This record gives sequence, structure tokens and C-alpha cells, in this order.
Amino acid sequence: MKKSLVLILAWGCLSGLSAETIQRSNVSLREGAGAFFPVVKILNRGDDVSIRESGEQWIQVSTSDQKSGWVSAMAFESGAESIDYGVMANDWTDRKASKTMVNAAVKGFFENQFEREGVLNKSVMDQPIRRTFNPQDYLTFRENTYHTRWSPNRFRRQYRLKQNKGFVIDETLFAVSAYTAGRLTAPGLVRDTRLTAYVNQIAQLIAENTEFYDLPMTVHVVDTDDIYANALPIGVIVISKGMLKQISSEHELACLIGHEIAHVTLGHGETEMDKRKVKFRAEDAFGELDEAFGTDTKEMDALADEMYERAIKGRKEEYEAEADVQGAIYAYRAGYEPDGMLTLMRKLETKIPRNPDPDDVRHWFPYSFKNRLNHLSEFISKELKTNEHYVKNENRYRMITAGL
Repeated sequence: MKKSLVLILAWGCLSGLSAETIQRSNVSLREGAGAFFPVVKILNRGDDVSIRESGEQWIQVSTSDQKSGWVSAMAFESGAESIDYGVMANDWTDRKASKTMVNAAVKGFFENQFEREGVLNKSVMDQPIRRTFNPQDYLTFRENTYHTRWSPNRFRRQYRLKQNKGFVIDETLFAVSAYTAGRLTAPGLVRDTRLTAYVNQIAQLIAENTEFYDLPMTVHVVDTDDIYANALPIGVIVISKGMLKQISSEHELACLIGHEIAHVTLGHGETEMDKRKVKFRAEDAFGELDEAFGTDTKEMDALADEMYERAIKGRKEEYEAEADVQGAIYAYRAGYEPDGMLTLMRKLETKIPRNPDPDDVRHWFPYSFKNRLNHLSEFISKELKTNEHYVKNENRYRMITAGL
């Protein structure tokens, strides 16, 4: 479709015209205006819908088969600057990894070598993406968070963001992400459902203020006193209980989550993986993986291990510096004081040992920590002007995490 026509369609959507055409593939039609609502059906490029209500991020539509719900406003924009959710296009809580692993011919390897040794959480590997709160509880949480302050939209407009490059969530990306999540959560998950919901609600609040606000987020809180936090390209974040113990306020947690989400939106994990997965990318990922590997798991295992090593050892210095800045912006746009990452990093600098062991999950940042601190401090002081409307929320954080 020509660019001019795309612009006309996008403008028509925003100006209240009654009919439009979906411009992207794997678009989730959801029950409500948010990535945390269940999926009604999947729409694809060329599907016609009727516009019922327009918004800045979400648009209410009805389909030719009388289904109604909400789609991301990006559904009406052509181009490659959004995530193609591919294998995650159905209801994300139903997306399991076991079939993926079987077809990739690596499930036996995982079970035999890692699960037996107690370094793999099979439950998380099988289902890394989960719903940890119901939509109404989140809407109440969001309303309470912004109570007596500016509206969410006003915070969101404080620092304009350009759209980043998009990527496709294919079978390989999902499988390796699920495997990595399983290894990072090997100690098990905390059983405090209130704490888990709280951390996930903050993650949703931050995600709504990113370019990829339609990406479903899941945060797993690991029951270990080791200190680490990592993100995977499919929108899964792993944070240890030990990390939460180092945090003293909600704005520090918001900035940390923003940092991890930034790794996803900036495409860091996908970029690294893309260097290795070219040989088994295909339209039918299941079939190609079967044909390429059969019972030989060496390439897939190497890819999975490389992603895990990236996660636990700290990514490239430039990735971390980019995520520091972008994470501060995300927290800022969500209404939090943006210096939370600075205060947290200063504490972590004295807490986390410089262990050269590549299997030590605490070794999550590179040695250029002071450079990152200086760079982030300079950016915040220059670009992110705050006032009394931006919060830290120390009391709410302390109340919910009191049992750690």
C-alpha cells in the first residue's frame, strides 16, 4: 500500500471514520484497552474493521464476524517499527513452550542435562508468560497510583519517544527465551501472590509508556537472595528476591523494570540472537527446526546457552548504557522520579561481588559501572526535569515488600 494511502487510513481512524483496514499481521483483538486483557481473536493485514471508539493507544473496533474489542493503534500503521507477535499472537497465557522444545529437538537435552541437576525450572520454561493479576485490579492500581496527580496521558507526553525497530517473535526466539527463563528461575518462584501481582502491575504501568505498549509483560520473582534482574525478548523479566531487598522505594523498582523493558524495546536480545539463528529461520519454524537438527541439538543448545550467558554476565556495555537512559525515560513517562536507577546502582555497586565466574547470576553488569552512573546522571539532570508530580512511593513499596 502506498505511503499516502496509509496516512489517509491512519488519519481516518483517528478522526472517527467508521471503517478501516488492518495494516499489520498478528494483531490481537482484546477484551479491553490494554495488553493485559484476554484476546478475543487474531487479526491480520487486510482485515476490515469498523471503528467504534478512537484513542491515543487503543482503538475499539468490531469485525465482519461481529466480534468486538480493542486493538493497538499501531495496527493501522504500516512499516517494520512494531513487534510482530507471531507465535504469541493467541491468548498469551496459553502459549506454552513444551511443544516448541520438542519440535526443536532440544527438550530431551533440557530434561536430561539440566532439570536433573536442579538448574532448570521446567514449569517456567513450559509457560514463561503468565497472567498474575486481573484487569480490574490493575485499573484500580493505576488509578490509585495517579490519584491527585497529572493524568497518565500528561506524564506520557513529557518526553517524546521515536519508534524503535521492530522484530518478529518466532519459534526460535520463543523457545530460547523460555529456556533462559527456566534457567534463571531455577531456585523457584516466591509464593507471595500479592507481591508478584504488585511487581507485575508496575511493569504493566511502565510498559504502557513505551513504544511497544501492546507487548504483554510477565515478571517472575525468584526465591533467592542472589541479586539479579534480567529481561528476555518475549517480554519476560526475571527479578530475584535479593534484588528486591536492595530496593527501598517504588521508583527504584520502576526504573529497574524500565531498564529491563528497554532491553526488549531496543531489540538487544533479538539482535544478539539474530546473529546465530539465521540458518534456521523459515516460514514454518517447527518444520525447519526438525529438518535442521533432528536429534542433533548442538546448534540450538549453543544458541540457548549464549543467550543465558548474555543474561547473567551482563550485556555489551553500550546495551546497558542505552537501557539505563531509556529505562529512566520510561519511568519518567509513567510518573516516577527518574533517578531511581541511579540510587539503586549506587547501592548495588557496593553489594554485588565482581565474580569472574560466568555461571554466577549475580554478575549482571559490566565492569564499567562508574561510566554508566556518570552517563545516566548527566542525562537525567539535563533532560528529565521533575517537580512535585513525580513520585517515589516509598511507603507502598515498604508495605508490600515487608515480608521479604
